[in-house]
Amino acid sequence: MDSLQKFQDLLKKLFQFEASDLDFGIYRILNYKRDKIERFIQEELKKKVENAFAKHKDERLTDINQRFEEVKQKIIQNFGQEALTPTGELKEEFKNTPLGKEFLSIKAQKDEVKAIDEIKSQVFNDLYNFFSRYYEEGDFVPQYRYSIKGHKYAIPYNGEEVKLYWANSDQYYIKTGLLFRDYTFKAGDYRVIFRIVSAKEELGSNKATKERFFILDDEEPLKIEDKTLIIRFQYRELTEEEVKHYDIEGGSNTAKQEKINQKSYDEIFKEIEDVTLKGFLGQMKNEKPLLLYQLNRFTAKNTKDYFIHKNLRKFLSEQLDYFIKSEVLDIETLEKEKFLDKHITRAKVVREIGEDIIDFLSQIEDFQKKLWEKKKFVLKTEYVITTDRLPEEFYDEILKNESQLKEWQDLGFELPKNKEELKNKKLPIDTKYFSQEFKEKLLEKLTENADL
Repeated sequence: MDSLQKFQDLLKKLFQFEASDLDFGIYRILNYKRDKIERFIQEELKKKVENAFAKHKDERLTDINQRFEEVKQKIIQNFGQEALTPTGELKEEFKNTPLGKEFLSIKAQKDEVKAIDEIKSQVFNDLYNFFSRYYEEGDFVPQYRYSIKGHKYAIPYNGEEVKLYWANSDQYYIKTGLLFRDYTFKAGDYRVIFRIVSAKEELGSNKATKERFFILDDEEPLKIEDKTLIIRFQYRELTEEEVKHYDIEGGSNTAKQEKINQKSYDEIFKEIEDVTLKGFLGQMKNEKPLLLYQLNRFTAKNTKDYFIHKNLRKFLSEQLDYFIKSEVLDIETLEKEKFLDKHITRAKVVREIGEDIIDFLSQIEDFQKKLWEKKKFVLKTEYVITTDRLPEEFYDEILKNESQLKEWQDLGFELPKNKEELKNKKLPIDTKYFSQEFKEKLLEKLTENADL
């Protein structure tokens, strides 16, 4: 794989191209700009590098050609036209003169600039090395680089006596728990949904694991309706029998879940009778069947923390500046070079292309940040109030409300037989089970003498 292809593959991972068929959350934002980003990676990236090299090469050649012509004229004036061969080369007897040495030095610089295209692959390697260090498995890792040797990282510090710092201090922590939402993707013209359902019974002392895992629902694992396949999962501890069934003794939780996913995949395939659907689900994606690939992503997504950087553009721009000065233009490389023009050009191109990519990444990150920081608006408000606090005029309607009575039963409360019991039992009523008119009257009564 050449350096350009390697870097293009990295960019596809950064922009999560493998998730292009997902239709929720950040993937919708990415899909909105997918065509533009793909065009940049596949077509514009190489052209931009070539154009940048051509621009810097032309600028440099213009200056060198001018100096070359000036020293060439001086040679003709001092030594005559015969000092040069018909092809423009300096004859041997004039090479050790001061003008001859200057002529040869400038000519060597000219040849060096013409051969500058040879370091294009080095530019792609530089860009790969820079961006790959800040992304691990699709997640951004904000590590301030200090050195490529010894102590590699530093913390942003302005001389305070005490500095409290943690790795994600410049990021918003987005997910504090499990996101048990439907996970949707497409398989051909079919729609596939992974859905979490509650476990039907407590395992009690029968559970063999403290950790919870995603396993197929034992009651109704699959459901197919109008080209939509719904696969249902439970998220719970496992029994001894299930640990043996999935063969997950030992290893990390991630490895255990992946083993369970493989078993689940095999069981799902056995259950599906639709040959066309099986064909779509079995298509290879990232060296795995589509269904297994999506299943691994689904389980990882629901057990992973997410962060949004507060100022990604500033962070990456500062780090790119440091990277260029310390690694592209590092002193050890420059000491070995006779002429530095090609490395100056290399640094300029790395900065130019790097800033374009940072712009794409920060646009997406800033959009997420705006959504996160946006003030939340209350769409609906309900109240839970115990019955002993309610005026008796509402008791009749409460006792007739079947939804409220059912909730009390589900919560294990004994149902009141009359108004007196309703008052004494201090049962909680939820206004979501009542009409808007009931709620307004109730709030009006409760706030006659004091705020709620």
